[in-house]
Amino acid sequence: LPREVADALAILRADADAMPDVQLRRALGRAYGKGWESRFQHFGMEPVAAASIGQVHFGVTTDGRELALKSIESDVDNMAAILRLSRLLPRDLDLSAVLAEAKRQLRQETDYEVEAENLRRYASLVADDPAFVVPRVYEDFSTRQILAMDFIRGIPLDQLSTQRRAVRDRIGVLLYRLLFRELFEFRFMQTDPNLANYLLLPDSGQIALLDFGAGRVISERLSRLYALLFHAAIHGDREGLRRVMERIGFFEAGERPDRIDGLVDLFLVGCDPFRCRGVYDFGASEVPARARAVGMDLTFKRGFLRPPPPETIFLHRKLGGTFLLCARLGARVDARAAISPFLDNIAASAP
Repeated sequence: LPREVADALAILRADADAMPDVQLRRALGRAYGKGWESRFQHFGMEPVAAASIGQVHFGVTTDGRELALKSIESDVDNMAAILRLSRLLPRDLDLSAVLAEAKRQLRQETDYEVEAENLRRYASLVADDPAFVVPRVYEDFSTRQILAMDFIRGIPLDQLSTQRRAVRDRIGVLLYRLLFRELFEFRFMQTDPNLANYLLLPDSGQIALLDFGAGRVISERLSRLYALLFHAAIHGDREGLRRVMERIGFFEAGERPDRIDGLVDLFLVGCDPFRCRGVYDFGASEVPARARAVGMDLTFKRGFLRPPPPETIFLHRKLGGTFLLCARLGARVDARAAISPFLDNIAASAP
């Protein structure tokens, strides 16, 4: 998005109205029953943080557990209309499949029983990596509408710009290592990589991972195709990249050659960090501006109005979001070294 639009959305997110006390008390009463207050030594009525489409409260149970309790209040139907009214998207662009996938994802993100299961699943997947911490779920305080988990104190990543470069570089390496484990090993991905979902624990140097409402299973087929996609991009194989993009569904057979060339160019720009031999400086990268220019040319000048396949939308949110996290940190990462071990095995065996 243009910087002005992104800044306006950030202000809206930061200044969103909290749920009125009477509404919050009603939600807690539905979840825990009459006299719910007796279950807590302390419950903060003011939210301590905003979740993606909810809000987070701090509570201390009668037995002394410090909990983060996430509750929900959302209205999410207007984004496509806003984008069209702002002329950021062409009016002829068919977004029906994309919006259906987005609504499916949002329905999942409002079901905290699903998120609790995602938390447990993800904790088991990263149990062998001491660099990461995932909050525990407390079943006795969790319902479909309220998720109770560890309250973790740490430093948000957007406050780390003054940290030593070695600290920021290490975090960038960890974020990319985790991303590729999700895509190629776990085949289960947390697809909401905003800054608020990561905390640095200053005493241990660990990274706490928060908010798993956007957890998604990646099919074995899609994982293998993305291994081939990255492999072709890294080696500058335009024809191989074109073939894999068609298999994934970014365009159909018979698409105009100039549009296919534009799509290939766009993917090659996005893969700049992985094509670089050695350390890549995300803070100095011009990839976002270059990708936006290529994308605008492809859409508005070449008239390519085909949305991406729905199953790729949230995967790309994680790919792009991880890039932007590292850019915000000013991290330097050998991204090629981070991805190569996964590609060497998968790409070699994939048909």
